[in-house]
Amino acid sequence: MRNLMKELWKYFEKNDHDISIVECGIQQFFPNQAYAYNSYQNFVIHYIESGSGIYEVNQQSYELSAGDGFIVRRGTKVTYYGDKEHPWKYYWVGINGRHLKSYLKLTTLKNESIIRFTSDSQAAKVLKEICLFTKNNQDSTNNTVWYKFKVYELLWTLSNEFRDKEYSLELPQRSYEEVAYDYIQSNYSKRMTITDVANYIGISRSYLYRLFKHKYEISPQEFLQEKRLKTAKKLLHTTNKTINEVAYEIGYDNQLLFSKNFKKEFGMSPSMYREMAEDTHDS
Repeated sequence: MRNLMKELWKYFEKNDHDISIVECGIQQFFPNQAYAYNSYQNFVIHYIESGSGIYEVNQQSYELSAGDGFIVRRGTKVTYYGDKEHPWKYYWVGINGRHLKSYLKLTTLKNESIIRFTSDSQAAKVLKEICLFTKNNQDSTNNTVWYKFKVYELLWTLSNEFRDKEYSLELPQRSYEEVAYDYIQSNYSKRMTITDVANYIGISRSYLYRLFKHKYEISPQEFLQEKRLKTAKKLLHTTNKTINEVAYEIGYDNQLLFSKNFKKEFGMSPSMYREMAEDTHDS
């Protein structure tokens, strides 16, 4: 076997984070070049930019070309063959983390070995961007935040492009952040946290934060508090409930915390707001 033309093969320091990139690479095959190995990474997604070749896994053989992709998982033996005339060039990113299965469970990627990217695929664009950035910044050690952002962006685009339409979620065909939005709207009065919302959907709190903030320009926690406090204003204005009863009805066990948050949001205490509302009504 001749050496492959590896433009990049970068391994990252392993960690126990929620989710992270563990490797990435760019590889150009020679004509009729073959390469076989046993995978030890949990999830490595490949995007074929040009050319064609054959991918063998689990005693199955697949002829793939530009625009196709394939996924390699831990414990599988795989073999690649470059085409004799137009050998392929592909990019790959390996992902690992405690919540990887949660991120993939609503997608077709959880079981598939072979995928097809659309011509305008944002997932393929992000995957390539990760590899090219790494190639051009191999000596830099201060890119942790950039990689953290990109791994979530990659997962987000993959979840949108490869959503499993057969998955029996209560609210199918909808994005995680939309499910979270409606769940908060319906359950804000309960003693719940954003972690509870994330667990309901099946993703981590940090991932939910990024998706929710991107779509609604407000964090899930801010949205929950805004919903509770606006409801409190209405109750203070239209009912005779005590401050403690209002606090309890919108999901607070602690009246002092409710009063503190209310004053921070509206510039006055709940009792002062009620007095002002009553004076306005009387006049």
